[in-house]
Amino acid sequence: MPGTPKALTAATATLLAATVTATTPALAAPTPGSGDTPYARMDAYVHEHMAAVDAPGLAYAVVGPDGVEHRSAFGEDGAGEPVTEHTPFLWGSVAKPVTATAVLVLADEGRIELDAPVRRYLPAFGEFGGDEIDPTVRDLLTQSAGIRPEAAYEVSDVYGAHSAEFGPRVERIAASAPGPYGEHAYSSANYLLLGAIIEERSGQDLSAFLHDAVLDPAGMGETAITSAEEARDLGLEAGHQPLWGVPAPIADGVDDAGVSYGYLGGDLTALSSFAELQLNGGRVGGTQVIEEDTLAEAHTGVRPVPGSASRYGLGWREGELPGTGTPAVYHFGATPGHSALVIMLPERERAVVVLQNAYSLLQDAQLLEGVGLGMAALLAEGDPPERPGASLLYPAAVWGATAAALALAAGTVLGVRMNLARRLAARPRPRLGGTLAWALIGGAAVATAGWLLLSVGPHMAMTWLPDITVAVLVAGALGVFPALLRVIAARRGRTR
Repeated sequence: MPGTPKALTAATATLLAATVTATTPALAAPTPGSGDTPYARMDAYVHEHMAAVDAPGLAYAVVGPDGVEHRSAFGEDGAGEPVTEHTPFLWGSVAKPVTATAVLVLADEGRIELDAPVRRYLPAFGEFGGDEIDPTVRDLLTQSAGIRPEAAYEVSDVYGAHSAEFGPRVERIAASAPGPYGEHAYSSANYLLLGAIIEERSGQDLSAFLHDAVLDPAGMGETAITSAEEARDLGLEAGHQPLWGVPAPIADGVDDAGVSYGYLGGDLTALSSFAELQLNGGRVGGTQVIEEDTLAEAHTGVRPVPGSASRYGLGWREGELPGTGTPAVYHFGATPGHSALVIMLPERERAVVVLQNAYSLLQDAQLLEGVGLGMAALLAEGDPPERPGASLLYPAAVWGATAAALALAAGTVLGVRMNLARRLAARPRPRLGGTLAWALIGGAAVATAGWLLLSVGPHMAMTWLPDITVAVLVAGALGVFPALLRVIAARRGRTR
């Protein structure tokens, strides 16, 4: 996923229903509960997952060396149409393995050296870290270049006419303060830089090179999304974000320069073809898209992922399925309103790919790990792990901020009435205790709003947590008024 969500989760952790949209299968698939085959169990598991997380639409496939072995689609897209295998979704950070594959194609062709410094290909990056560190292309691929997660806040999820420009974003990343070099620190800024390098070394627009080098040879090109224009042409509908607990189709932005880190997309067929390419050692039909040894290196984890037993390779994570010991190579991803995953089980030569038109930052584990690890365990013929419990952080944050905003709005109304009453000498001056209480509530609201704006910025907050951000900002805007009005009333009471 665009690395920002993970970093933003930590930043918003202190902030402190609706039923799922109809999930009638849109493809011929076993009815949940109609049998005990692995695919019937997977279909039933998906239905349970969608009901648990209020996911409006989902499509998934099981992929083997010879292509798709099973697929199912459920629910509706953002326009209320049934989801099918041809419904387009955005893939979020599942774009990172695609970008890594493109970089490795250039490396196989001798046009990129993985151990060359980034500044050789991007002179604008030359000031990053001063003379202390000199990150390489390989460091970007493994996300260990010393780029802090927050470096992506100002350069990712940019929508609009100028979103395809790499130059200003590279300069902003170069001007950011470096973190520990050589340690894995997940940030979409790493892969944004890789997109700029691809353009520099290929001499092509990023979208064009991705099509030529990876998407078209792998059979993904006709249904892949590599720009806002392609998203419109393929009929991408808005993804769903929760607004006060109800999934709403409001997320329709596409970042043209974000294709390399998260704004790549396509339908179930396209993502299944990419999984097939990876399972087949870089070969599709008679075409060797990428060298087999190069791909094997990409799948091998080399940098420990903090807080996890997995390791990050060249665009992929490597680890074991919890409770099964089964080796897995995988990546999860999300943009506002969409989420996706690819989990490969090399020993079984199988993969599962999942696309959803829903994402909530504070429900990340339930939406991605919850379905992904369960589906992979079923594919490995094991029992799915216990689902992550519903997070209380989201309802606590959104309703806590909303309650504060409503209370402060009520306090403002009462303050106005109190001042009017004082003018008519119909009410005594306010008590000191009440004034102090309102001052504390208002001060806390203002402080929270200020912290949110300073720590992640209004753009990122509104992009990933729109309802919480609106409630916090309204509470902050109203925070000063109740106490101020009571102070005015108190002063008038003393001077009469």
